[in-house]
Amino acid sequence: MISSSQKRILSWLSKFSSDLENSWDVTRDISLPGIADGLGVVRSALNLPLKKLQQSEMVFRRQAHVVGGGTRKRQVFHITSKGREYILENHPVSKKEKSQGIIFGNRPIMGEVIGRDDLTNSLLETLEKSSLLVCGLPGIGKTTVVCELSEKLSSQGTIVRWANANEFSDLYDICNQWQLLDPLPRDDTALQDLILQITENQTLVVDDVHLISQRHISPFEELSKRINQSSKARIVFIGREPMNNFSSLDKIQILPLEDQYGAQLLGDEQNLDERLLISKRLGGHPLALQLYQPEFDLPEQSINVQRYVEEIVLLNLDEQQKDSLNLLSMEPIPIFSKNSLVSESIGIFDEQALLRWSSNNLNVEVNHLIRNVRRSFFDTSQQKKLHQKLSDHWQGITRNIQEDMILLFHQISSGDPNTIDLIENHLDSISTNKSNFLAVLIEQALEQNPNSSDLHYFAAKVAAQRCELSVIKNHIDKVDEAKKAELNLQIAIFEGRTQDAERIFLQSLEGQDPHVVNKLAISAASRRIDDRIFDKKIDGEQIIEVKKYLSRIDLNKIKKEIKSTAVIAITLIKHSLALLESDIETAEQLSSSVGELGLDAESLIFNLRSKEIIYRLKNKDVSIQETIQFIDKAVSVQDNQIYSDSIRLNLVEALIPIDSKLASQQFKLLSKPNDDLKSDTYYRYTARWWFCKSYIEPQEKLTCLRESISIFKKAGCIRAAKNLESRLHSFI
Repeated sequence: MISSSQKRILSWLSKFSSDLENSWDVTRDISLPGIADGLGVVRSALNLPLKKLQQSEMVFRRQAHVVGGGTRKRQVFHITSKGREYILENHPVSKKEKSQGIIFGNRPIMGEVIGRDDLTNSLLETLEKSSLLVCGLPGIGKTTVVCELSEKLSSQGTIVRWANANEFSDLYDICNQWQLLDPLPRDDTALQDLILQITENQTLVVDDVHLISQRHISPFEELSKRINQSSKARIVFIGREPMNNFSSLDKIQILPLEDQYGAQLLGDEQNLDERLLISKRLGGHPLALQLYQPEFDLPEQSINVQRYVEEIVLLNLDEQQKDSLNLLSMEPIPIFSKNSLVSESIGIFDEQALLRWSSNNLNVEVNHLIRNVRRSFFDTSQQKKLHQKLSDHWQGITRNIQEDMILLFHQISSGDPNTIDLIENHLDSISTNKSNFLAVLIEQALEQNPNSSDLHYFAAKVAAQRCELSVIKNHIDKVDEAKKAELNLQIAIFEGRTQDAERIFLQSLEGQDPHVVNKLAISAASRRIDDRIFDKKIDGEQIIEVKKYLSRIDLNKIKKEIKSTAVIAITLIKHSLALLESDIETAEQLSSSVGELGLDAESLIFNLRSKEIIYRLKNKDVSIQETIQFIDKAVSVQDNQIYSDSIRLNLVEALIPIDSKLASQQFKLLSKPNDDLKSDTYYRYTARWWFCKSYIEPQEKLTCLRESISIFKKAGCIRAAKNLESRLHSFI
């Protein structure tokens, strides 16, 4: 006679190809922990039914390498042909059919959820009226309940978007996990606008919201309020108590399982009275039940789950295993298991239900309750030693950008005396899409050294990159006077104070080396040329400023090795200036003279002449088709992606008022904004790209305008930002 547990195991294993039977590498899903997770039962509940299935020759066991579980071979299980025949003839009907609806993001894979039907139905009703904050103790089943809720929502046709937070998460990271749009804006308000616009009647989930740093929490607070006030979307935050944020949301407390359901979680092979007793003694706490092993001593009465972990579960680890668990517990985020310092122990910990896995079964972390318990055992000195070991490890292996941030986290946490130098090295190298990490790490470094003017300066620099004006202001008073001018300039730009910004910039030139003055003057002239929006004529004052900066440049005092680059930059500025003044003759003379520079000038000549033909297009002197053909040629000879994209973007700007359909076609040929590229030139391109998108996709106008404003400010283009802000206010 085949029991219900055996049927469910056979049904689960039948999902996997027989090809795995001879594979060296197999998925975690057919290991004991993987089967348990898939079925939603504790591991110990599978021992007897798996043994009986092996005896009946419906399942066989072997040793294999489990992907992500270290190099040590582990027990895996395969269904036999006899087992597959049984399933075909007697396919068990699941208590719930998994929905075919759309769920975006990396939602954890959950098996059958036990004892939560009434709760999830109640949450479903509440969600019809308002968004939710789902709270509870660690391991109480918060994520499991919301996973079940997401299934029910999806079965009703609701789109669900799932994201997993950590202490470095910002709103952009969460939106990226939600798979909202590509590319996403960076500005927090623009992101909120986008969410409200495109997620109508959808449900947005953020798990582990309590982990989000105070450095990044404000946009989430604002988003929850805006959604509750004016959106048909719903948001579900999942967090550990105590939760003092998100007062605008309905707070739902997750309670332990009733004993009958706790007994069900333990399987059905053991005597029911015994299972009821175990559930009662462990307080109906799902994680405690998951951790339970028959060889463990059962507490005399219901016990606090943390004490249970400390006094019973962890006591069954040997000293080496405890050391490895300590190290893994100090990792700040889920890590690629193969790259872990303790990768060889991962399989052991997995078999003991001590780990949480990502949906791909490759990234892993210690279960948060276990992690918190282990961390509580160490004083500051001991923690620093663990961080030092992990720092040495990560420094010695090939890393991606995220792992670079993990390394920096451990270096800072270990009290590395070179912390300031380490952070400074990352300021220029870190891509924008990891600035959320760097912002938090600098704040952590400041906790150790709150009076460091360098750290306050770094915090302000990252804030400037993220267009966070209030954060810059929070740090500027603690920055050395020599560096305050740079930050005051940034504040003036963000606040749109054109005259103050100009004054501060001119003051920064005083007493500088002539080479530096030349470089800054060229940069300023280029920025002034681009400090405009394509559908608004440049004002005379701006042209005067450009000429003023050009007059300050002394080519005789430019270093020989960069002179040719400077000459090209000046030529581009003068050529743009001539066209803005409708002096096509001077512009043509400049493009013709490029060959005399002694450079490989083809790409530059085409760049300049592309602007000339676009000028003629605006004046109806050439056809659209002739212009497009020339632009295609000009783009093809460029060896710099920014130049080629800028040329085509010029065409898009010219076509928008002439032929919106053609403008849209050309816009689609442009490179999307790339967070790995950082320069004022590229920022200006990106700002213009978002502004054009506001025309090409008018349904996203609000989001696009906000993002364009933000990037124009970052690029120092005050006038363009102010013009767009006026449009934004009229649009709102």
